Amino acid sequence: MSNDFTGKFAVVTGGGAGIGRAICKTLAEGGARVGVIDRDGRAARETAALIGHDTDGHVCDVSDQAAMKKLFESFGDVPDFLINNAGVVSEPGQPFTKNSEADWDRTFAINVKSIVHACGLVYDGMCARGAGRIVNVSSITGVIAAPFMPPYSVSKSAANGLTRVLARQFAPFGVTVNAVCPGFVWSPLWESLGEVMVKASHGAQGSNGREVFDGRIESLVPMKRPQTPEEIAATVAFLCSPLAGSITGQIIAVDGGVTI
Repeated sequence: MSNDFTGKFAVVTGGGAGIGRAICKTLAEGGARVGVIDRDGRAARETAALIGHDTDGHVCDVSDQAAMKKLFESFGDVPDFLINNAGVVSEPGQPFTKNSEADWDRTFAINVKSIVHACGLVYDGMCARGAGRIVNVSSITGVIAAPFMPPYSVSKSAANGLTRVLARQFAPFGVTVNAVCPGFVWSPLWESLGEVMVKASHGAQGSNGREVFDGRIESLVPMKRPQTPEEIAATVAFLCSPLAGSITGQIIAVDGGVTI
C-alpha cells in the first residue's frame, strides 16, 4: 500500500546521498514537497534534481544552530515531517582513551545536538498545529555496543534516549517521535568507515572497505544480507503515514536480525 503525502512538507537532513537520498525519494514519490539539507551543497542539489517534483536542495551544517534557524525560517511553512538523518562516524577508539575531546565534541554536535536544535525549530509550529512526524535515523550501534568507535556508539545511544524524551514531550500535541536504527547499509558513510577499519585493525590489513563490510554481514547478520537504503526509507515513510499515528517513542531496528 502506497503512502499518500500529497500536500505535506518534509525536511530531511543529510539528504544528499545514501539513506538520506532514498528517504527524500520515497517521500517525494508519495507526493510530499521535500526540503533536502546537506552540508555538501552539490549533493543536496543532485538529490533535488534527481527527484524533481517540489524538491529543493539546501546547503547547511546541521551543527550550526544559527544557520539552521535561518534556513528553517526561509521555508515559510512548518514541516509536517522532520527527518533527522544527518550523522557522522567518529575516529576509532580502542581503547577509548585514544579518542580526543574533539572526537567526542564533533560526533555529539552532529549526531545528538543537531536533533535537539532541529526539533526545537519545529516544536512551536507542530504543537500549535496538533500534528507532525519526527523520525531520527539512529544506528544499531545505539542498541548494541560498538567498541571500535566509542563516540559514535555512545552518540547513537544518546539519540535513542533523546527520541524517547522528545516523544513524551511532543505526545500531548499529537506529534510522534521515533527512531529508525539501520543495520549494515552500504552507503558513503559505511564506505568511509570500512576504510578507517582497514587502517586501524590488524585483522583487516590487506582488505578493502567493502571486504570488511561483507565480513561483518557474514559474521553478524542472521539474515546474511545487507540492508538497503530503500528499506530504511520505507520504514521512515510508514512512520510518517496515518497508519503510524499511535506509534511514538519507539526505536525500530531494520537490521536483518542483528539486535535480536
